[in-house]
Amino acid sequence: MKQRFSALDVRATAAALRERAVGLRLQGIYDVNGKTLLLKFTRPGSKELVIIESGIRMHLTDYARDKAAMPSSFCIKLRKHLRARRLTAVRQTGMDRMVDFEFAAQAGAQAEGTYHIVCEFYAAGNIILTDHNYAILALMRVVRIDDEIAFGVGRTYPLPQSRDIEPVGGAEIAACLARAGPAETLKRCLAQLGAYGPALAESIVVSAGLRPGMRVAAEVDVGPQSPHVAALAEAYAAAFDTVERLGREVLPGYITLKQAADGGEDMFDDLNPWRPAQSPPELVREFASFADAADTYFSSIEAQKLRTRAHQQEAAAERKLDAARAEHHGRVAALEKQHEHAERQARRIEANLEFVDQAIAIIRQAVAAGMDWRELEELVADQRSQDNPVAERIVRLNLAANQITLRLDPLYDAASDDSDSDSDAGSDADSGPLEVDVDIFDTAFANAQRYYNTRRQAGVKHARTLAASTKALQSAEQKIRADLKSNRVTATVSQMRKAIWFEKFSWFVSSDGFLVVAGHDMQQNELLVKRHLRPGDAYVHADLHGAASVIIKNNRSTALGEAPSADTIPPSTLFQAGIMSVCQSRAWDAKILASAWWVEAHQVSKTAPTGEYLTTGSFMIRGKKRTLPPAQLVYGFGVMFRLADDESIARHAAARQQRRAVMEEGLRAAAPTSASVADADDAGDVTIVGGASQPPAAAAAAAVGGLDFDAARRKYNLDEIDATAEDAFEGAEQTQAGGGGGSSKRYTSAKERRDQRKQKQRGGDADAAAPPAPTGKLSKKDQRRLDEEAKYAAKDKQPQKQQQQQMKRGQKSKARKRKEKYAEQDDEDRDLRMALLGAAGKVDPDAVLAKAAPPPPQEDEESESDSDPEDLPPSIVDQIAAMSVDSPDEPAAEPAAEPEAEPAAEPEDDDDEQAADLLTEQLDVLDMLTAAPVAGDNLSFAIPVCAPYPALAGYKYRVKLVPGTTKKGKACKMAQTVMLAAADGNRPKTTAAGDPAVAERLELEDILAQREKSLIRTLPEMEMIAQMLGKVKVSAPNMDALKQKSKAAAKTRAKAKAANPGD
Repeated sequence: MKQRFSALDVRATAAALRERAVGLRLQGIYDVNGKTLLLKFTRPGSKELVIIESGIRMHLTDYARDKAAMPSSFCIKLRKHLRARRLTAVRQTGMDRMVDFEFAAQAGAQAEGTYHIVCEFYAAGNIILTDHNYAILALMRVVRIDDEIAFGVGRTYPLPQSRDIEPVGGAEIAACLARAGPAETLKRCLAQLGAYGPALAESIVVSAGLRPGMRVAAEVDVGPQSPHVAALAEAYAAAFDTVERLGREVLPGYITLKQAADGGEDMFDDLNPWRPAQSPPELVREFASFADAADTYFSSIEAQKLRTRAHQQEAAAERKLDAARAEHHGRVAALEKQHEHAERQARRIEANLEFVDQAIAIIRQAVAAGMDWRELEELVADQRSQDNPVAERIVRLNLAANQITLRLDPLYDAASDDSDSDSDAGSDADSGPLEVDVDIFDTAFANAQRYYNTRRQAGVKHARTLAASTKALQSAEQKIRADLKSNRVTATVSQMRKAIWFEKFSWFVSSDGFLVVAGHDMQQNELLVKRHLRPGDAYVHADLHGAASVIIKNNRSTALGEAPSADTIPPSTLFQAGIMSVCQSRAWDAKILASAWWVEAHQVSKTAPTGEYLTTGSFMIRGKKRTLPPAQLVYGFGVMFRLADDESIARHAAARQQRRAVMEEGLRAAAPTSASVADADDAGDVTIVGGASQPPAAAAAAAVGGLDFDAARRKYNLDEIDATAEDAFEGAEQTQAGGGGGSSKRYTSAKERRDQRKQKQRGGDADAAAPPAPTGKLSKKDQRRLDEEAKYAAKDKQPQKQQQQQMKRGQKSKARKRKEKYAEQDDEDRDLRMALLGAAGKVDPDAVLAKAAPPPPQEDEESESDSDPEDLPPSIVDQIAAMSVDSPDEPAAEPAAEPEAEPAAEPEDDDDEQAADLLTEQLDVLDMLTAAPVAGDNLSFAIPVCAPYPALAGYKYRVKLVPGTTKKGKACKMAQTVMLAAADGNRPKTTAAGDPAVAERLELEDILAQREKSLIRTLPEMEMIAQMLGKVKVSAPNMDALKQKSKAAAKTRAKAKAANPGD
């Protein structure tokens, strides 16, 4: 198994670095461990990571690795000299395993300011930083030869003079074979020829049709006309061509697999920049480049080593725990044995009372008579030889302690009359005779009582020991687990996922399945509108400092085969986008309710009026803004998961299709009103999305996500708000949205400008339809302003929006407000509205609707009307008739011509292709994401999402965010803790079940919960912080219990640390 790079591996890697890394700037240098560095090269839109392990390997990597918390002094030195410098060259010195990274100054490679990183991949290896003269500035390892410094700071690094690889001819091959020993094989002999190495030499031998294990002296013909030599020469020529190409271009890489003995998964065995002829094709994996193959090979080995270290640590901790448990159980078992033995001895005495009393009496008489102890022992032995039954059961005499040892048999239990004693004696009969020590100065009952007392004392001691040892065992387990947690190998090697295009913005998927994206700053707002705002999308913003520019990607705009229109976006999605814009403004910190507004994509432009300019992130809004209900300051943080295979994606297809069916049904119902809505936009009046009023069935279909826009507008009097704010948001007026662009100063009132444009466009009689003349004489600057606006209106060739009446500022009577509010309604409209609201008793809306059929338009009446009907919004009867679900087969009205507006931006050529495929790519990506995985899903990774809380209703893991004081980092940790606890709670208590189907389902749920927990735990902190709002308060179910549990665990760790200060 290959453990380090060969010279040919270095050659192939240097070619890959020249193609992919040269010209990029060194953005970051990180320590992976004491011998490994990670270099990050970047340029706009591209990033390359190069990992260098001293003496082992060097390659581009797509795997993420944990970095050291504190950089080493060598890493700091590299950062000081090389950060933000451009890599200008990567060279290999001849065929040596050494690579020179050159960071040249603008004046040239030989000028001061040029630096080199020299990487050695032979012996112990080294990484050396030098200046333009190769004077050593810093190095990873100081090299000493004979106790003298050979390579150190201040010395000049000697570049070796190495020759490049040379072709091998037949003469060299014949000479090499002629020098071979009698037992030398062909593979070993040719491995010393040139700089091809043993692996390539073996491949050359196989390519020549020979066996690598052939004996050169006995089986190989080395003559001048030898066919073996000719075949080897041809194979060496092909190998030389491959080696030459390795230095010039990027060639595929190959990994050789080794079959597992137990039939398991194949293991990596070798790595080569050429196809090894000695390996079967089925055991060779081909990669696009050798850099990719090396990255996969060494990253897998590195991950395996980390897993092995983690397993070893866990095994050592388990061994410590087992030893502590064994010691605890040993002490408890000893006390239990002592307790049981004392009870057995007492009961055995009770079963042999007569014999015990006889033995005690005999020995006591002998001792009282003054018999010598030795003579007494001899007497007992003599009597035992004469088959004396008493002497036979006296085992030994311990007269110094006034004790004798008797062998008591359970058969002698006649003294016991108690039934329990009889049963116990019967149970002891199987255990055989028992030796019992008795006191010769006590009776048999007294000796039995003494053993009962001993049993009772042993029981008390057992209980105390059990309680104390249990606490000691728990403390030992906590200490061992704390040590394991603090010293656990947490380093991981995981393949970096490719970020989705919208992840660099603030984003979420609405409850209706629409992608909502917002910029983090002015630059992102500019990029978002210029590159991703397309016809049919909606632009949402709020007139608050810091409010985000939000766009809604309309993936249903062409569902009905009509022109793209933002009117097909459901009200709930618009409302959630408005919450996003408001919550990212100053309203979040100030804790105030505010409303957002939205416009269509064609109303957003970067074209400023004459004499003005727009700063970065500022845009011109032309046309009427549609106000949304006040946004709730309730946000949320959740997690979405990426589905890994088609089977998992298909498992969620039913829910997506059902949601789309409901959406398209609502769109078909709303389609007939598109012309009326377009007319209303052109006229400058506020248009309620989905119709001002609907029949009950249509209202239920339009209230997507449980949000009724009609009720919301009536509740918050948004019609009056729009009318009151007409001067500020007039359609003909060009206002700016975004990050604080240039302001447009008002010179005349909106009514005056409307009347003037109306007069110029219609060419009517000035005396018949002249607007009130402005009070006072206009200045030249004001007059020039009016001329420019008239020119712009003539260029567009579309009449600007007209307001029916302008509500004057100040106090007005309620009657005047009511009259202005309902001026567009006639009696039939009012009757139908009252019928729908239920305020007029039981009235059939269909009857009122049939009675209120809209009459055909009459041009004569329009010409005589004081106000142009084209400038009026559609009546409530027209809207309800269009929204009626009783006539779905009625052909949809053609949408009115949209006013020609300048595009939001002129994308570059490469952006055009990206924009053309953006909708398809977006649909594919969203179908691969799910917020609620089900059992059996295969998950690739987790993505953090910060969105309005209504949009997170279907999320499996989420927390609520409200304005507070917690910073982003701590809020992310709290949210992660809550979601990890939720993942633990989702695991089934047991996977055992009598029904095999239920058992399989429980097992799949357990696997899913473990996978979800693993993905949530490995969420990158920077990705979560990038999406999290600032200054929040995190709330979730059982939040207080989690905090108390965390505090208790912290106290336990602190006590354990205080109890063992030396550990």
